[in-house]
Amino acid sequence: MSLATPPSTPPVLRVTDLKKHFPIKKGLFSTVRGHVKAVDGVSFELGRGETLGLVGESGCGKTTTGRLILKLVEPSGGDVRLGDSPNLAALPNRQWLPYRRKIQMIFQDPFSSLNPRMPVGSIIGEALAIHNLAPRGEARARRVNELLEQVGLNAEAAKRFPHEFSGGQRQRIGIARALAVQPEIIIADEPVSALDVSIQAQVINLLEDLQKQMGLSYLFISHDLGVIGHLCHRVAVMYLGKIVEIGPGPTLLQQPRHPYTKALLSAVPTIEKEKRRKRIILQGDVPSPVNPPSGCHFHPRCPYRFAPCDKVYPGLDPIGDGTVRVGCHLYDPKYKEQLPESFRNSASSPATAP
Repeated sequence: MSLATPPSTPPVLRVTDLKKHFPIKKGLFSTVRGHVKAVDGVSFELGRGETLGLVGESGCGKTTTGRLILKLVEPSGGDVRLGDSPNLAALPNRQWLPYRRKIQMIFQDPFSSLNPRMPVGSIIGEALAIHNLAPRGEARARRVNELLEQVGLNAEAAKRFPHEFSGGQRQRIGIARALAVQPEIIIADEPVSALDVSIQAQVINLLEDLQKQMGLSYLFISHDLGVIGHLCHRVAVMYLGKIVEIGPGPTLLQQPRHPYTKALLSAVPTIEKEKRRKRIILQGDVPSPVNPPSGCHFHPRCPYRFAPCDKVYPGLDPIGDGTVRVGCHLYDPKYKEQLPESFRNSASSPATAP
């Protein structure tokens, strides 16, 4: 797969200002004393046949973002649209059924996401029954067998239970279940993180093949930048519930702009000496999402912070040719004169900014 540029197609998924603030309740009467801002204004688009990678540290809100899109977690606000659909974030659950066919999820833990009391054939066939896609009996069994073969398992697997399979085989079953309703979009939440490295490669190759065959769009959630670099056309970097940088995968991974993205990439191990980056050690811990810092949320840990960073939250603005968007004051022309002299010249160049 060539990932030089993402497919230029109309978006099949639009997410605008998506939020999830979990209330903190205390006392006998469950008084709300604050909120955990797990996702705090996330916006992006996903094109047909495109893979968008969502990366960041544990706790940054990337998994919650995927669950909010599917309304497995009730959003606090925002707009989610599949093509020309109404706002799904505000749609009652009983009206969601037609849209469930269009967007499915592959979960991180293939064992806990499969019912241990059901044979594999029933697990996959359940979706066919709910959406009335195959009548009972032989036609449904035939469709289940087709799905199993599509993900590299034989028809005999339909009679067995999840505990009888390896982790990689269980993840293939999860993929088959997601494919059963012929979706347009799949949200893959860390789908290979629990697997051995050799099995990871097999599952990633399977996802690539399925995308080519079926024109699927993926929102690929992961902390593994190696996997993201191999699979994703575009990459969005999250920090403390917000996207801080988004752009084409090769560009973002080779020339990161945001200081947080630079720190993430500097930690990626490589045996190729010419590709090694100087390790950037961030000071301090990730701030609490209950009480995030004022201004840019990253400024307490940023080695390049200056005057506006602790007062004004930066917008996610385009730089260069507009394909990359960065939420950092280093790239805001109105603060150019306030940049410290030590890195003013480098900050004016996206390729060499600190």
